[in-house]
Amino acid sequence: MMLKEIFTRFIKDRFLNIMLYLASMASIITFYHLNEPANTEIFYPVSIGVFLLIVSLAIDWIRYYPTNRAIALILKNQGAEFQPHTEEQRAFQQIIYKMTEEYTRKNNELKENNKERLYFLSHWMHHLKTPVSVIELIINNEEKTNEAAEIFEKIKHENNRLHTYIQQGLTMIRMESFENDLEVRSVDLLPILRKLINDRKKECIYQSIYPSIEFKGENAFIITDPKWNEILLVQIISNAIKYSGPIAGNKKLIFQIETNGKHISLTIKDEGVGIPAYDLERVFQPFFTGENGRTFSNSTGIGLYLSKKIADKLGATINIQSEPFKGTAVTIRWLAGTQITRS
Repeated sequence: MMLKEIFTRFIKDRFLNIMLYLASMASIITFYHLNEPANTEIFYPVSIGVFLLIVSLAIDWIRYYPTNRAIALILKNQGAEFQPHTEEQRAFQQIIYKMTEEYTRKNNELKENNKERLYFLSHWMHHLKTPVSVIELIINNEEKTNEAAEIFEKIKHENNRLHTYIQQGLTMIRMESFENDLEVRSVDLLPILRKLINDRKKECIYQSIYPSIEFKGENAFIITDPKWNEILLVQIISNAIKYSGPIAGNKKLIFQIETNGKHISLTIKDEGVGIPAYDLERVFQPFFTGENGRTFSNSTGIGLYLSKKIADKLGATINIQSEPFKGTAVTIRWLAGTQITRS
């Protein structure tokens, strides 16, 4: 197929030259025939002319085919070495080398600038974490009177929001070097969930949210990176708590684990405000807040975007189902792991 395509291009490129050659040959034969009417020999000069044309095209084809075959393979993302055989091909090769060098130089400059920007941004966010931690320490250690309790609770709530935004910013920065910070292994999902629920215990109590894990087994081993997987779950749990809070009364937050052959899935179900159907297909887009973003000023549109990015890189799948005022269910599916025994 490739040979046919290249040969077709070869003939198209040389069609005009072939026509001019045949026309000139016919003109010369006609000229000599008119000068010597007695000479009726046509087959012999035509045969020589056609033979020389075929030889010329064959030599040209031998120089044309290898280079154009290499170009066709490169365009199909297959390995091939570009070897020029004509001065024209060498000139194109020099242009390609020059353009590649220029592109590489500019790309390296952009990488260095981006690396420096990410370095300073990362350090800036780490500095922001210090006052957040100090505020948290003051809130926890200060004796609260009835008068000040409400104020302290509001400060703590805003401090938690600030902490969440900083963590999301740091996560986005670290995504640039995700592959360099990856350690995929078999880990038990249950202890991770218990830890994350315990970390949010006070917030759940304040919002009248009652988390529970539904799983009949003793352990649920999955193939993932423990740190990045925890970041993934934190984003979803944070959203579940955030959008469940405004609903009056007691709310459930269910962590449902299921095994299905070679996979283990976790469905996190909340009883929050839900997501309209017309927003569902866009919730994984960066900075998309949708209808809820108009109601909740603290919506950033980052949590689910980060969750999808991390899940994709970890080889997990994530999907979401929701109904307004009934709640949201986010399901993550991992490849099932095996229990590691230590001697």
